[in-house]
Amino acid sequence: MKVNSKLKHDLLKWFVFIIFAIYAITLIFPFAWMLVNSFKENNEFFRNIWSLPQKFYLDNYIRVFSDFYIDTPTGRYNLLSMFVISIITTVGGTFINIMVSSMAAYVIAKYKFKGSNLIYSLAIFIMIVPIVGTLPAQYRLMQDLGLYNKLLGLFVLYSGGFGFNFFMMYGFFKSISWTYAEAAFVDGAGDFRVFFKIMIPLAKAPMISLAIIHAIGLWNDFTTPSIYLKDYPTLAVGIRSLTAKMVAQGAYSEMFATMIISILPIIIVFVLFQKTIMENTFAGGIKG
Repeated sequence: MKVNSKLKHDLLKWFVFIIFAIYAITLIFPFAWMLVNSFKENNEFFRNIWSLPQKFYLDNYIRVFSDFYIDTPTGRYNLLSMFVISIITTVGGTFINIMVSSMAAYVIAKYKFKGSNLIYSLAIFIMIVPIVGTLPAQYRLMQDLGLYNKLLGLFVLYSGGFGFNFFMMYGFFKSISWTYAEAAFVDGAGDFRVFFKIMIPLAKAPMISLAIIHAIGLWNDFTTPSIYLKDYPTLAVGIRSLTAKMVAQGAYSEMFATMIISILPIIIVFVLFQKTIMENTFAGGIKG
């Protein structure tokens, strides 16, 4: 019986391994195929899309910055300018969101006041409301406030304090002993000082992990910038128009190079910080 049980267990492990291996290949193969073809000349690409490059043609990566651009009412944007806009929106939006979410989570988790439970319930409810249901009202609000098509308006949208980050930070602050704050209050510290000098250092690890995950989402965000920042294209938005031009000109190798450039920062960030993410997030929760 023990032999049969061990055999079944081993077969199950191999079955799961094979399933996940196939799944991993389906994710890696398109990227590897794009990477290989990005180093080909277009004539070589059309001759055989499955072959390795006869010679690595690096000019594709230079031409995507110099020869392709899109025009908007605010000016002409090439890949480099879109890259800069994406960095600004990603870094700024991530910082604002993490700070606002942490402050909201801290107040709801540690300060008991009339309506705190209601606010927490509303925060959970907001997470299950489809975003398309709020788009018309949100669009009108941004126009009425004069924030439409402005970088500040995008930061306001990204600063929402209720969401996944709020929920995760709420659980973290809930688990922190209040004795840290009480000791600081006895020494004369105020609420803001306790938060920034004590709570933020304690929450640094999970905040960094959530910031990395959130930054990846903002870098890839297409919907929000395309609606509310249409004249200042981020990489996720502008690459759509760029690749359409490249396809029309038959510049497929340049198109693949553009896609690799847009994906590369996320891959680098994930490789550098994957240990941080895994150490501070697990099983749907976070730890300090």
